[in-house]
Amino acid sequence: MESLTFVSRYLSGVETVFTRPIRNYDEGEQNEIEEINLLCPGRPLQQRNQSNVSFQKRKRVNHQVLDEKLMIQGHRYVLFNVESIIPFREKHKSIVKSRHRSRRPSEYELEKLHCQQFSEWFQKRVSRLVEEGDARVSEEIKWLALGPHTSVKKYSGYFVKGYRFHTKEHERFLKTQNSGVVVTVKGECFASPRDKRPIFGVINYYGSLNDIIELNYSGKLRVVLFKCDWVDVNRGVKKDDMGATLVNFSYLTHTGENLLDDPFVLASQVHKVFYAKDSKSKDWLVVRHVKVRDMFELGDNADQRNTSNDVIFDVPNLHRVGDDEDDELDVTLPMEEEASNEEDE
Repeated sequence: MESLTFVSRYLSGVETVFTRPIRNYDEGEQNEIEEINLLCPGRPLQQRNQSNVSFQKRKRVNHQVLDEKLMIQGHRYVLFNVESIIPFREKHKSIVKSRHRSRRPSEYELEKLHCQQFSEWFQKRVSRLVEEGDARVSEEIKWLALGPHTSVKKYSGYFVKGYRFHTKEHERFLKTQNSGVVVTVKGECFASPRDKRPIFGVINYYGSLNDIIELNYSGKLRVVLFKCDWVDVNRGVKKDDMGATLVNFSYLTHTGENLLDDPFVLASQVHKVFYAKDSKSKDWLVVRHVKVRDMFELGDNADQRNTSNDVIFDVPNLHRVGDDEDDELDVTLPMEEEASNEEDE
């Protein structure tokens, strides 16, 4: 009986007592909760003392002043990913296009000008609307227009979407890997700064987590951002003969040094992946996707199908195994041990 119970936790496509959806599921309420948690989802990982176990103490949060370049990059990304700002962005794009009509700039050039000028224009625009008493300006828009405080919180670990994440610096002394991230973009986008034409479709951006930063807007709004190294999808991503995805961090989308680079994403936008060394290709890593058990995806079944041959790992929902535990208790794949096993085969 114990064996059957254990196996039933890992049956895909079969409803069991462990995998069936909750009885009183309200889709509208869930969507509302997700909207609220978009900018500040999850929570930072905290240190918890364990009885009879000795752990090396690590500071999980610190306060520091963010340099101007990172502040501009982070604030811009927030503005470009908040739904209430969309009308302002559309208005600014039309203004930019009108001003440069004689030059007939490309979509890439217009987008570049929009990125360079929008934050300052948005601040002045909202300030003028507030002076005029425009009722359409919400409190959220006012806070965002003022920009974030220069003092930010930085975390070494964060828990979101049933996954735990650590920065690369934090996991240097660990045998587990929690810094791999992937962001899936649907619609029109530029694959890299070198691309001059937007791409329509679905693109997976694979990255490695460097920093976890919490921006504070007027003490009223908090936004959690992940700062990552991002693999260039043109040069640094490929498929092997078996259809598995490989990435190479020698080919990055950008270094983050340019003001127009986008090293940030919202914590709510990422999913977790593992990177394992490929024994056949030097500097290439095999992408291994993570699927959290006991976290129910109730959307369209067609969206949940995995059409590639990428390896998927099932990991427990860490809410149930103690997501605040110290790193030595982390339920993840020991990458160094696995890599050595692969080389021995």
